[in-house]
Amino acid sequence: MSVINPRNRLVNFRLSEVEFEALRLACHTLGSRSISEFARSAVLEKMTLHEGGDGDSGRTRVYRLDNKVSELETRVGQLLSLVAATGASVEPEPAHAEVSIAARGGY
Repeated sequence: MSVINPRNRLVNFRLSEVEFEALRLACHTLGSRSISEFARSAVLEKMTLHEGGDGDSGRTRVYRLDNKVSELETRVGQLLSLVAATGASVEPEPAHAEVSIAARGGY
């Protein structure tokens, strides 16, 4: 599947060791796939709230849904790891259809 809006720009910032550990813990606790995903979502949500004020814009809803899907992917991966650790065999169901960002509202 091709990427509609490729992410080709880089943002860098520095954290203290304490800040980094707090960020890493928050990512793990909230089920983010990566620190980059967590930071990107937080920054984009903050920008959206600043621009719109109410936080219920369509773009904000898409970001929230994207975060929830990411969290579900992480949790399913964790569950599959636990099942594999028990020695049980689980065959994943074939996906019926992949949902692209364009199909979710064109963002």
